[in-house]
Amino acid sequence: MMINGGASFGIKFLGLELISGFILIILVIIWWKDKKIWGILLMIMGGGLNLMERVRYGGVVDYWQIPFTNIYNNINDYLIVIGVIQLIWYIYGRKGKNSI
Repeated sequence: MMINGGASFGIKFLGLELISGFILIILVIIWWKDKKIWGILLMIMGGGLNLMERVRYGGVVDYWQIPFTNIYNNINDYLIVIGVIQLIWYIYGRKGKNSI
């Protein structure tokens, strides 16, 4: 288990919490307009939990190591990734329906 004080792969920059909060607000607005995109809800959950950990512990608690690497992550990261995959799937499916 380790505390990741930066963003993905430990990248650090000024205002990370502020930018994360702003992105979460934008995601909530988008989800509120179209609740069929449940992937955005997963991204909100994962990002919100990461933001809460960042505020509480000064960084995100990463506890799972990707085998054969020095990369650690947590369940919140997987929520975000699954949400992005669903969003791409939703957009791709929507374009297919519009072309008929």
